[in-house]
Amino acid sequence: MAPSRLQAVIKRAAEPPKKDEETDRSRNIIFYNVGEEDGEQDTPETAKVDQEFVEEIVGALNEKFKLSDVKRIGVKSSDKARPIVATLSSRENVVTLLRKAKELRETENYDNVYLSPDRTFEEREERKRTVEIFKKLKADNPTKQYVIRRGVIECV
Repeated sequence: MAPSRLQAVIKRAAEPPKKDEETDRSRNIIFYNVGEEDGEQDTPETAKVDQEFVEEIVGALNEKFKLSDVKRIGVKSSDKARPIVATLSSRENVVTLLRKAKELRETENYDNVYLSPDRTFEEREERKRTVEIFKKLKADNPTKQYVIRRGVIECV
């Protein structure tokens, strides 16, 4: 590859993606602590098992949504289950599941499964910092109640 062409490719890769080129994460939801067998490889059979499990969790929340895609993300390791990203048909379905997610704590089979919206790396880092501040505020002021709404800590 010619040096000028190589520089052009590097420059394009270094530029942040334009808004229309970004992946739409608004219809994605992430499921954490969903068991994964040690010897499992990513095969169509394991993808089908994951899809059925996600459908069971959605059913446990008394909802019935069409799933476009279900896949494991991250690097496979023997000591930790990878999260599952499920793509739903609409943003409203994601919001409905997130609102009902706390009901999973009351179920016997899914009490350790956690749901979260699909966030970019920067959004996850910002959320992590906000939660750390939130926990410190709660510890320092036990008589006050704090909540995180739309990424902002509020005293209620």
